[in-house]
Amino acid sequence: MKFLTEFTKLAPNQVFISIVCGAIAGACYSALIPLVMLGIQPSSTMMETVTPEVTRFFSFEVSQIEIATVYLLACTGVLVLRSISEIMLIRVANRVGKKIRWSFFKCISSASLSEIERIGSSKLIAAINIDVPNIVTGGRLLPTMLVNLITVLAILSFLYVLNDQVLWLVIYAIFIGGFLYQVPLWFASRILTRIRETQDALQESVRGLIFGAKELKLDIHKRNHYHDNIILEQEKCILKNGDNGGAILSSSTCLGDLISFFVIGIVGFVFVNYHAISQQELLTVIMVLLFIAGPISVLINSMPTLALASISYRKFTGLIESMKIELYSADIHENLTWDSITYKDVEYSFPSVGGEPGFKVGPINLIMNKGEVIFMIGANGSGKSTFSKMLTLYYPPTRGEIYFGKSLVDADTIVSHRLGITAIFSDYYLFDTLLLELDEEVLNQVFYYLEKLGLAQKVTFEGGKFSTINLSDGQRKRLSLLVSFVEDKQFYLFDEWAADQDPTFKHVFYHEILQVLRDKGKLVVVISHDEHYFDVADRLIVMENGKLYERDGEMENLHGNTEPTRFNVSESVF
Repeated sequence: MKFLTEFTKLAPNQVFISIVCGAIAGACYSALIPLVMLGIQPSSTMMETVTPEVTRFFSFEVSQIEIATVYLLACTGVLVLRSISEIMLIRVANRVGKKIRWSFFKCISSASLSEIERIGSSKLIAAINIDVPNIVTGGRLLPTMLVNLITVLAILSFLYVLNDQVLWLVIYAIFIGGFLYQVPLWFASRILTRIRETQDALQESVRGLIFGAKELKLDIHKRNHYHDNIILEQEKCILKNGDNGGAILSSSTCLGDLISFFVIGIVGFVFVNYHAISQQELLTVIMVLLFIAGPISVLINSMPTLALASISYRKFTGLIESMKIELYSADIHENLTWDSITYKDVEYSFPSVGGEPGFKVGPINLIMNKGEVIFMIGANGSGKSTFSKMLTLYYPPTRGEIYFGKSLVDADTIVSHRLGITAIFSDYYLFDTLLLELDEEVLNQVFYYLEKLGLAQKVTFEGGKFSTINLSDGQRKRLSLLVSFVEDKQFYLFDEWAADQDPTFKHVFYHEILQVLRDKGKLVVVISHDEHYFDVADRLIVMENGKLYERDGEMENLHGNTEPTRFNVSESVF
């Protein structure tokens, strides 16, 4: 089981101590039956009477005080050592879970945006919510399995002392039972693997059910089709495979539980006819076989959990290994100042799919300067979104060079240059926490912008967190704008920011906010379809089929109005 190596790598000493304690606990557990048999040793072979040596202990009469004392110590040893073993490994398991999750979080953070988009959020969330708990649960079984394995081995040794022929009978039965169990377990593992694959698809469907609720609400036929032909089919697949896998595992487990009783039946009804065995030996053997049934059952019943943990570990490690990590330097260069960004023959190509070449943006040659407000327009599918992710350095170019001032954007500088960029995309995520060092100046800015952006009555700020982000789309975008102002970056990109604003705030955005950023010497790129405000831009660039064009001459809106629409704003927001 490869997933167990995660435990030994993280805390080898604790795992070793846990194993030793578990082994000793198993030995003590296996000694209980011999001690009991020794304590009730009859005075005659016919077992007609038992004549114990009685000792008064406090107000109790105790037979065979020496053996009883050893028996009590053995029970205490089982309790203490098994508890130590399991508690230690539970703590290791919890830390393994944290380590795996943390490494996965770091892996996601280090992966390129295109890689995260390729894998999809559903698989990533399923890995955390399904695979990691399965791995940890499998690891936690180790002490229990170890105690029971040592118990079985020690009892088999005791059987050898009692009757070596019965021992070989039990060993044959264990091997035969183990083989008979492994065959259905193999089939069950394949079924569990199919269930795990379907869970990824179901996770994506549930995501569609939540984030596509508006679309499904509008059309009951579409909603019913989604429920019946997608989600329900996936649930049926999981149910069918779960039933089949559960039936196989349950039948196999029942067979494993009965192995000891099959052996008891063979010894009691067949073995005694071919081998000489006294009545006392026979009863002792039967008692031992009854005692060993429990540990064998625990070992067998642990196999499905271990198989599931192994499947999840393969799934989890496979996902990590397939994820391409950005191998960029994390060192921050403080002296990378710039006044312009230059794109020289820059291209970005998506991977080919089914032998067809992927969509390509470029080659692009462009210079953008601080203090400029640049509008970018283009039809859907023209390449605006891809180019905007190139502008913000999410997508490193597959060809060509980007310069911030005289500094080439490469693996050594890209992280530093990203620090000067802020972007609010149409699918932005709004954090409820301001991820900045808080000081008096930052707090004053937050309170100022909450008031000026019309959010002070809806949102408060305390302890580094906003009181709520459960706002309308327009208010959420204004709150994201607040965050970008407080961060005070050099390059701002707005993707249809004003699309969800009311006319007043739309006017404020185009005629005041952009002007403030221009006056501060920021480079601003706005993706917009608001042709009424094209006159605000210093430059207008157009994306078409992955190619970039710059519109020359006077930039007037499509209605021919050279004067912008005016609103009665009593006081400037900024």
